[in-house]
Amino acid sequence: MSLRRWGFAALVLLSSSIVFGDAYGQGKKACAKDLASCPMRGCEDEGSPHALGNTMKRTLPTAGTVTKLTFDDLATLQDLANDVVDQNTDLTKADRDKLQDLKLKSPNRTVSEGDLVELHGFLIGLPTRPGASGAESVNCRLTGVRNSDFHIPLGRHASDSEFEGIVVEMIPQGRNEGWTTKKLKNIAREARPVIVRGQLFYDNKHLVNDDPDEPKQGQPKRFSLWEIHPVTELLVCMTASKKCTKASQFEALEDLPDPD
Repeated sequence: MSLRRWGFAALVLLSSSIVFGDAYGQGKKACAKDLASCPMRGCEDEGSPHALGNTMKRTLPTAGTVTKLTFDDLATLQDLANDVVDQNTDLTKADRDKLQDLKLKSPNRTVSEGDLVELHGFLIGLPTRPGASGAESVNCRLTGVRNSDFHIPLGRHASDSEFEGIVVEMIPQGRNEGWTTKKLKNIAREARPVIVRGQLFYDNKHLVNDDPDEPKQGQPKRFSLWEIHPVTELLVCMTASKKCTKASQFEALEDLPDPD
């Protein structure tokens, strides 16, 4: 490789590390001694847009009516978000208020950021995903799996690439000990249908990255920035046929045995 080409490659790698460093807090010092002492705003200044985003990432949705979404709904929601806020930018409280009462295509259906939602799909992203995200500002840049969000790509089909899916996140605060990346990867390998429930959240600090021919360096692969974050339930279809028509055929992730 010529010196010029080597220099360009090094610049690309450096740019990538800077992007992920800003996004996830990697390469920076922890701002709390442990997860218990990490405030809702994480490492961000109180009252800042970053602090608001971190706080929302750790907010559990209000129990009650669950809004069932489809992958088509999430594509529509991305279009609606593009009309009122930018991607890869800071969002103030006033900006996030624009993500309320968004009208879906079916009649009389609206959904808002912060709502309790449900999505059916398949865990994808093997071999690296699902997995722990690593040090992030929201978790006070603490390291280790126990202090990290679980980054889980979810697709409409088991054969989908991450570019065709979205992201759901399990946060470490209060996470059930039965929720492990080992189980999640095993579910992905077995191509079992899942139901994911949790808070609808708009991950404004990134760009849509849905084109495998022109991937965006440093951006998680997905067609929509809307996430289920934090996840509050993950149910798995456990029939031999991997087809479930009744709720009783799904089992909670925490109740599944650890894979061999």
